[in-house]
Amino acid sequence: MKRFRGVAALLLALVSSIGLIAPATASQSNSDLVETGTAAGLIIKYREGVDTVAADGLATGSNAAKVALTFGHALGDNLFTADFTDNLPITQARDIAEALQQDPRVEFVSINHNFSAASLSVGGSAALAAIKAASAVQSLKAVDAFNKATPTTASVRLTWKAPKSLFGAKVTGYIVEYSSTNGTSWTAIKRGTALSYTMNTALEAGTKYSFRVKAVTTLKTASKAGTASAVVTMRPTTAPQAPILAGGNVVTSVLNPSWIQQSLAQQGGLPVTYLATASAEGLPSATCTTISNTCAFTGLSAGVNYKLALVATNTRGSTSAVTEFKPADEYYSSQWHLFAEYGINLPTAWKYTRGSKSVVVAVLDSGITSHPDLDSQLVSGYDFVSNKTRSNDGDGWDADPSDPGDFYTDSRGNFVESSWHGTHVAGIIAAASNTIGITGVAPNVLIQPVRAMGTDGGTSADLIAAINWAAGLSVPGVPINPTPAKVINMSMGTSGVSICDDIASGGRLGSTGQALKAAKAAGVTSISAAGNFNTDARYSYPGNCFPTINVGATGFSGDRAWYSNYTMPNAQGVGVDISAPGGDDRDQSQTPAKTEGQLLSTFNDGQSKPGSPTYAIEEGTSMAAPVVSGIVALLYSIKPTITFDEAWAILSKTVKPFKPGGQCATSTTGMCGIGIVNAGGAVELLLSQK
Repeated sequence: MKRFRGVAALLLALVSSIGLIAPATASQSNSDLVETGTAAGLIIKYREGVDTVAADGLATGSNAAKVALTFGHALGDNLFTADFTDNLPITQARDIAEALQQDPRVEFVSINHNFSAASLSVGGSAALAAIKAASAVQSLKAVDAFNKATPTTASVRLTWKAPKSLFGAKVTGYIVEYSSTNGTSWTAIKRGTALSYTMNTALEAGTKYSFRVKAVTTLKTASKAGTASAVVTMRPTTAPQAPILAGGNVVTSVLNPSWIQQSLAQQGGLPVTYLATASAEGLPSATCTTISNTCAFTGLSAGVNYKLALVATNTRGSTSAVTEFKPADEYYSSQWHLFAEYGINLPTAWKYTRGSKSVVVAVLDSGITSHPDLDSQLVSGYDFVSNKTRSNDGDGWDADPSDPGDFYTDSRGNFVESSWHGTHVAGIIAAASNTIGITGVAPNVLIQPVRAMGTDGGTSADLIAAINWAAGLSVPGVPINPTPAKVINMSMGTSGVSICDDIASGGRLGSTGQALKAAKAAGVTSISAAGNFNTDARYSYPGNCFPTINVGATGFSGDRAWYSNYTMPNAQGVGVDISAPGGDDRDQSQTPAKTEGQLLSTFNDGQSKPGSPTYAIEEGTSMAAPVVSGIVALLYSIKPTITFDEAWAILSKTVKPFKPGGQCATSTTGMCGIGIVNAGGAVELLLSQK
């Protein structure tokens, strides 16, 4: 195992864009924060109908900004990068952004750090294109897209024909809208140009959904949404979810078994029959079939404890109840964060669920390496590191999210070996329970590696594209994510001061906030690390953006880890929302041997390029955030349509208290958030509400 090399190495530095701090409970001015570092460009959202590129080839608004702004690339959700000719101090970049914000063609501006820019001259003005909305999309149809490979995932397949009238423009995408309220409110999903879409997120079996589709057409660089198609409806169905035993899996001649009444969605939207089997060694088994949530056996021997097995069946398939589970993985006993007094009470949660293969957690990080505890847990990901030097794989955006290594030589000529950060984070969430190595918090969910950091961190522009793609939203030039995530984990932060606000935006979210808000609207919960610099969490991006659940770290004894960022007094709502075990090498006296108070997870032994798979101990809020991501994935496994706000409410109502008398417990300002996340309590509360 590998020894922790220092906090800065664990929490990879990602230099931020600027977006509004919009905390969960209140907002506060950041005028007292002086940003550090340099910026290489801006992130701009133009108003509808505005060309993004002026007649002279520069980004629209260069004249207003009074500098040359080279058009970069599209990030999705009408966000575009525009680059300076040279890197500029943040204070100067802010002045330019504020000037550009005055241009009436611009909706808002954010700052993007560390993005290389080409040198172009200033001049020219924007050209507006007159564009007429396309006619209605034709022949929209919806069918149940049940898939045996993911039997508990509700899916609907939509197909349509292009509009008859485009009025000289071309179709550049479609907007799929769906409603569970008979059309009183709609949620929009931006798609590519394909004439079909299989929707497999945010749907609940048995619910009647309405669908409609609009074409997006473009003339020059101006775009417009067309007339909506006729509305079609569909009720998706699935195999039943696993029934949950109310009184454990022991039955006697005088104790009838019962299970929690399943909702229509948990039944797969179809009638369900339950088969209960009672078995004891040396005795004949007894069975009972019912459509109720209890069953009366006959013929059981008095005074004998029988083990109960329960299977729910509908016309789509069968699913067995979860019984008590203890992993057989070799190093499970070293994973104190799962079961210790100030761990997350995971064994209780595992009585009900260990996750579902229909739930995907996107790990926005350094990529991933091959590992026997992870290889079976993956769905396809993407690489969004745009800078070819920083990417260390010879190119920019591509479909390969593997980690080539992030080694580098520092300013003193010292070799700094690769961190394999994404591999370690992924294992904490969902390492397979397979008798080797470790087990993740949610070993039955799937991991989607999304590379957003290279040899020297990353950029906010790349992170925004990664968020949009992970959530299943459109990123121009990139294929649509075939397996959108329910949870996004961002174990990253900044060592300097990077705030998250708009330039003269009138209170709107900035570019990162816009991406996080769009992900939330798509049914995704985003989890962030609060930072590892023992300072005000307001300084660290993207955890200081909204909406995320921002996670601080605790040690074995249940108090704040020495490095963990914290909430400052009177910093209302800005800072740490909740804490989770992240490890603390200064709090290791009672921890399992060789863990040194830290968290054990998957790793690689290569110093520069990938070598052999191994395991390592690490500490950081980078480790605490994926603990929370794994728990939220368990909640999605029970209720696939749970929202960000519902997940947060569940977590906040079930937290474990901090160490009595410690700095977290005695703080009157909530410096460590509301408590330590409690997996067992969260799962049981969600089940009690269904």
